[in-house]
Amino acid sequence: MSNRGSYMNIRHSSDYLKLINNIFQKFFDVDRINYHDELKKTLEEIGLFFNLDRVYIYYFSKDPTFMKIECQWNRECIRPKRESMQEEVVYALPWLFRKIKNNDFVAIDSVEELSSEAIFEKEAFSIEKIKSFLAIPLKSDKELVGFIGYESLEKPMKWEEEQIKILINISKVFSYTRVRLLKEKEYESILNGQAILLNNSESQLWALKNVTSYATVNEAHAKFFGKKKSDLEYQDLYDIFDIDTANKFSEVSWKLFQQNEPAEMELEVKNWKGEDRILQIKSKPQWDKAGNIKYLICTAEDITEKRLAEIELYKAKEQAEAANIAKSQFLANMSHEIRTPMNGIFGFLELLQSTDLSLEQKEFIREAKSVSDVLLCLINDILDFSKIEAKKLVMEQIKFNLRTTIEDSVSLHVPQATEKGLDLYSMIDSKVPEEVIGDPSRLKQILNNLISNAVKFTESGEISVAVDYLEEENEVALLNFEVKDTGIGIRTEDVSKIFKSFSQADTSTTRKYGGTGLGLAISSELVKLMGGEISVESILGEGSVFKFNVRLQIGKRVCKQKFDFEKFNDINILIVDGNGNSRKVISSYIRETGLKIFEAEDATSAITTILSNANTENKINIAVIDYQMSGMNGYELATTLKTIPFAKDIKLILLTSSTQRGDGIAAKKYGFSSYLTKPVKRDDLLNCIAIALNLKKADKEDKKTEKYVINEVKDELRPKILLVEDNEMNRKIVISMLRSRGMTCDVTVNGSEAVKAVKGKDYDVVFMDCQMPIMDGYESTRKIRAIEGSEKHTTIIAMTANAMAGDYEKCIESGMDNYISKPINFDIMFKLIEDNTKEREFVADYNSIINNNIDYFIEETGLSKDDAKEIFEDYIKCLPDMLTGINDAINENDFEKVARLTHELKGSAGTLRITSIYELSVNLEKAAVRKELDKCIKGFSEIKNLFY
Repeated sequence: MSNRGSYMNIRHSSDYLKLINNIFQKFFDVDRINYHDELKKTLEEIGLFFNLDRVYIYYFSKDPTFMKIECQWNRECIRPKRESMQEEVVYALPWLFRKIKNNDFVAIDSVEELSSEAIFEKEAFSIEKIKSFLAIPLKSDKELVGFIGYESLEKPMKWEEEQIKILINISKVFSYTRVRLLKEKEYESILNGQAILLNNSESQLWALKNVTSYATVNEAHAKFFGKKKSDLEYQDLYDIFDIDTANKFSEVSWKLFQQNEPAEMELEVKNWKGEDRILQIKSKPQWDKAGNIKYLICTAEDITEKRLAEIELYKAKEQAEAANIAKSQFLANMSHEIRTPMNGIFGFLELLQSTDLSLEQKEFIREAKSVSDVLLCLINDILDFSKIEAKKLVMEQIKFNLRTTIEDSVSLHVPQATEKGLDLYSMIDSKVPEEVIGDPSRLKQILNNLISNAVKFTESGEISVAVDYLEEENEVALLNFEVKDTGIGIRTEDVSKIFKSFSQADTSTTRKYGGTGLGLAISSELVKLMGGEISVESILGEGSVFKFNVRLQIGKRVCKQKFDFEKFNDINILIVDGNGNSRKVISSYIRETGLKIFEAEDATSAITTILSNANTENKINIAVIDYQMSGMNGYELATTLKTIPFAKDIKLILLTSSTQRGDGIAAKKYGFSSYLTKPVKRDDLLNCIAIALNLKKADKEDKKTEKYVINEVKDELRPKILLVEDNEMNRKIVISMLRSRGMTCDVTVNGSEAVKAVKGKDYDVVFMDCQMPIMDGYESTRKIRAIEGSEKHTTIIAMTANAMAGDYEKCIESGMDNYISKPINFDIMFKLIEDNTKEREFVADYNSIINNNIDYFIEETGLSKDDAKEIFEDYIKCLPDMLTGINDAINENDFEKVARLTHELKGSAGTLRITSIYELSVNLEKAAVRKELDKCIKGFSEIKNLFY
């Protein structure tokens, strides 16, 4: 130790400086080729200079928990630090590495002086017979990347401060040099990689120094012109190419330079084969510090084939569009041509059904109407499917009342459901927005498809339609719909395919249920267009639940209740209905009023509830009674309540599954103040309750409510109707259908005549065909609107066989108010007549009996026209008194008198061959004999309608 120490101390500082200078000079010029050789020589030089036994360098691996010796030196008589330079774990010497990480050096003069914490280090140094040790960290950008170890194995030694400083400085040379060489290697790798990419790229690349001079190019650009890179680099365009090519290139280059920003242009130029090619050039300028373009970097793709393909694609697109237009036109024409005879089929079947038929004939008519419906559905589905397939289905964006739309869709299927004995009801959550923006007709179409399927596939039980409000985001409501039935259900393996086009759960040719297999596929597409999804859950033999949701923009939120029900804290309402779900729906609507609700499942329970609460605060004030109940029907319950003293003041509201002419009169006779048709609509129900509580007057200001209020019985309206139709068959059907409801109409056969007719008469409704000779319906409507101006507005409704996209819009744009497609749905037609007919004071016209029946009487009897007319005039003089007598007898419940007077009316009508009065009188007489008051009221109402 002393000898070596004295040797170290007598070294002059000039020797240290020389050592450092030599190492710095050497590593300043070292490269990757001679790096390891020079490093090993330097480690030997350091070891000998400081009289050490071993010197080595460790660097950490990518995973810093491992390290590896990069270079080592040892004296001849000393074994190497490691025989094989493999990765070693760092955590084998935890104390030492903590010190290396946290200090500029770790100097151990004697291993015996190691800290008690250095357990593993003592053991390792003992095995390797290390006496003294110095470790200096190697860092790059202040990050520890390795360390240099200096060891003495013969004897301990004192590490001097000056020594350590020199070795620290030398370590910086090592770490700097290694980082430099690694970066050079990485940079070279990047350059080589870029060269490989650039020269093997199919895209052409070049850089321009100015408008006409290349800086560099890649192989693809040189190859395009049949040249080498060296032929183009640093050359002028006009020295390389022919004058035409050089001019084209320089013109494009000038424009790209002028833009002075990333740009894109096309260049048509010849390649080395002389072929005309189109290059799509994208440029990006590279600026110097002064902001001038130093280089213009260009890339180019040969888009010749692409452009040719685009041209071919455009031609194909034009051909496809032409074919699509032809297809659409064909579908429109076929739709019109098919719907016209279909209108005749439907109309004549409807008329035939109203005649006196045998049971077998009625069954034939029913089947004929059924298959006609299937055919019409097929036509409609194919038209809609073709629109969807051609991406031509456009969704409207209009404001509409959501609740009304849903309730109308459900009501549409009540007749079919009632005919099968099914209960059909809807429940709409109170939070559902009042108005939304979307396509009401398409929403109806989805609901109609699902509800009609439910009715078709359900033989007994019930069908429910539930609507819930799920969430709201950015004024858009997510609405969830469920259509549930107790029908035949769907097999699990068929569920996945029912929403596919032309797919059905039962695909056999002998299947019981018809259909196109398009309804659900169309519904699925419509739901998607409304931003929603559709699904089904089903159990075979138990029923199905179809669920779908749609997103609709909110137009108006839930309106505040317009009636002040809150002041009636003591009003109690009784709901009497055998169907629990129906009671639940009605209760949910009434619950919004805050009034107290009681329920009863039949007449007996209702009477018990009324009696038990008669002298309490729960006394029943209003009763909502279903007509059809087991044991005792609604009329019979009302009659019973009249006999109970403290129940006679209860306001009664009747519920019926379907209504017919005369229902309102019959309901009034039994003491009902109003009536509602199932499924009950919330607003109608609340209107009736409000009128019962005197919160609203039952007057003419609200036609919708007046329809259900029967405080005063009125005669049927006699609307003034104009039919504009050039097709004789269609005219005959509409006229006959109107006559079946006691209505008449004026007729014109073209638009020009229609304009004259509207000028001369105030019509309630004009049914306007669109396709007519001389002047079509569109032009006729425009002329009528021009004549009327702002002083008058006649309701004009299109009645057309056209049902393609845009037909409805075309009608509305011409000035029409509504649209009915052929075949005509006569329920819709009569509803439109009812909604648009002005009220007038009617006077009975008994002379119509003469006009409508005298010719047939003359033909049957052979009498002269004068004699026949005299007989008819005597007859109609007696009619008013006879009808008054029948009316009074019905009001007095004098069934014997009703039967006697009706028998007399029947006899005289039969003698005069007045078939209409005769047939109605037969039915009325039978009802009087059976003492059926409601049927008497209905029958007499139908007789009276013949004279108005």
